[in-house]
Amino acid sequence: MTDTFLLAVYLLALGVGVGVMGGSLGLGGGVLMVPAFMAFGLLDTHTAKGTSLFIIIFVSALNAWQLNRGLAHKPWRLAAYMAAGSIVGGYASAWVTTLVSEAVILWIFIVLMAFLAARTFMIKPRAVHEEEVRQRRPISVLIGFLAGVAGGATGTGGGALLIPMALIAGIISNERAVGLSNLVMVCTSIAGSIAHLMAEPIVHTPWVVGHVNLALAPLVFFGAQLGSPYGLRLNAKMTLKHRREAMGVLLVLISLQLLYKVLTLASGE
Repeated sequence: MTDTFLLAVYLLALGVGVGVMGGSLGLGGGVLMVPAFMAFGLLDTHTAKGTSLFIIIFVSALNAWQLNRGLAHKPWRLAAYMAAGSIVGGYASAWVTTLVSEAVILWIFIVLMAFLAARTFMIKPRAVHEEEVRQRRPISVLIGFLAGVAGGATGTGGGALLIPMALIAGIISNERAVGLSNLVMVCTSIAGSIAHLMAEPIVHTPWVVGHVNLALAPLVFFGAQLGSPYGLRLNAKMTLKHRREAMGVLLVLISLQLLYKVLTLASGE
């Protein structure tokens, strides 16, 4: 009973963190969920990734609605172009990574997190105002594809890559970037989740379908709804500089934690 209670508290706390991240930084929460699911041997790497993508579907959908409902001009068309690319990239990368070892997935995750952290600290993000936004359909599809590849391969949804690329391309303003990111991540995560649900299970336990643990999703999602309002408030208050610093520190900490895990796996072989 005690272990079950502690697990429930842990999942709720994880969900709160996911909700805050999604609402304030435009991340699906996978950068937090994947390492957290593996931290105490709760899930293997493949199932952690698939479960993360499955949860991101619901978290990002609600965040997207909350972030975009008050906008006079909602980014539906841009989101559709980016989703066209992200669905292909998300499914393909998720499917490919179901076939490789845990160590390979961890290294992919570490490299992506380290790259994003370095970029966050070393490159000043572009400030894009509404009057500067330009329609660039082919570039939008390409950005969606690349973000989908990263999100599907790592179980993160791709928001950490989508936002900086979209701002560099000038296809979205800073004010609307988080809402757009959540919209596209819904599509990326659906595609990636399908690949994981169809995969051969690594563990044969109740509520596990392919590489997705359905039993963990409700508590994490509920916790995310508790954290999401605080994330949305932070999004309204945080400056571009503060958002960048928060994301950079988070990515560095996660990279170090996963590096320790992959080195531990290597030493045990």
